[in-house]
Amino acid sequence: MNISILHTRLPLAGLVAAGILGAGFAAPALIATPAVAAEIKLAHFMSPRHPMDRFLMRPWTEEVAKATNNALTIRIYPGGALGKGPVAQFKRAVDGVADVTFGLPGFTSKLFPRTGVIELPGVAKDAVVAANQLWDAFPLLAPEWRRVEVLGLWTNERQTLMTKSKPIRTIADLKDMKIRVPSKAQGVTLKALGAVPVFMPINRVYNALNTGVIDGVMTGPSTVLSFKFDEVAKYFTTGLPLGRSPFFLVMNRDTWKKQSDAHKDIIRKTTGRAMSIKGSAFYIKAGKRGLGKVRKSDKHEVIDMKGAALAEATAMLMKSRTAQVAALEKSGVPAKKILAAMGVK
Repeated sequence: MNISILHTRLPLAGLVAAGILGAGFAAPALIATPAVAAEIKLAHFMSPRHPMDRFLMRPWTEEVAKATNNALTIRIYPGGALGKGPVAQFKRAVDGVADVTFGLPGFTSKLFPRTGVIELPGVAKDAVVAANQLWDAFPLLAPEWRRVEVLGLWTNERQTLMTKSKPIRTIADLKDMKIRVPSKAQGVTLKALGAVPVFMPINRVYNALNTGVIDGVMTGPSTVLSFKFDEVAKYFTTGLPLGRSPFFLVMNRDTWKKQSDAHKDIIRKTTGRAMSIKGSAFYIKAGKRGLGKVRKSDKHEVIDMKGAALAEATAMLMKSRTAQVAALEKSGVPAKKILAAMGVK
């Protein structure tokens, strides 16, 4: 059985009360050390200073080591050390290049049309809600994840439009602008608003925006801090009910099978829904800090779309969502059932 569906829903208030968001998860009881310790390789494409490394992955490795009395350790390989480029992260886990990988389903959208439903406009109120929605709907998403063991599924905060030279105050301003998108689904959404979607991994955006290859980027505001987009973007448009990008933390299937029952229990207790909510909470916090930084700067402008401009944009986005759901249904993806499982009418 896939371990992912065994985790129960934990409300955010309960996590805060239990200290999960602030100090890591509650450590399970120690287990005896076997004769030979095992090491798991965890690969990601970001800097070791990225919040996901510092505040989620590293604490998890420490927690597992402590809970197993160092019988099971997890070594992090950041910055593409086990393979360059974020696009192939899922394949690296499937092939066993790394035992555990972190990445975005949107980078290989064709593999994850069901999970990509969370990227549709107006699905989630915030990132923590989105993490819970992913787990609520996981039985319907599970076929896409059959080649790995899912340890975490969460999203970033609501997407922001960041541009270098032209501010986006209304949907009309988006016409013919080349905007980087993180996935096929979000590209379809942006195209419906009149923009020209350009797919590229996040690690190529800084140079592309700086040199004018693209006019802007659709991404979460946490990237202001983690990828320094405030250095190449001047305008930041918020308020639109755009979708959000999901993230995964997955384990190679053979690596999982090799774990002892005791180690599997430790991994179950320290991942799943609770870890996912923690990941989303960090993105919310980082996004607020990112927007706060540019709001205070006299070199940047934050445009909070409101009133008639927002109403027009929202109507267009909901129309796009309806069309995308219909297209998914036609292709055999039960998008309506997925949305219903997520609590979306």
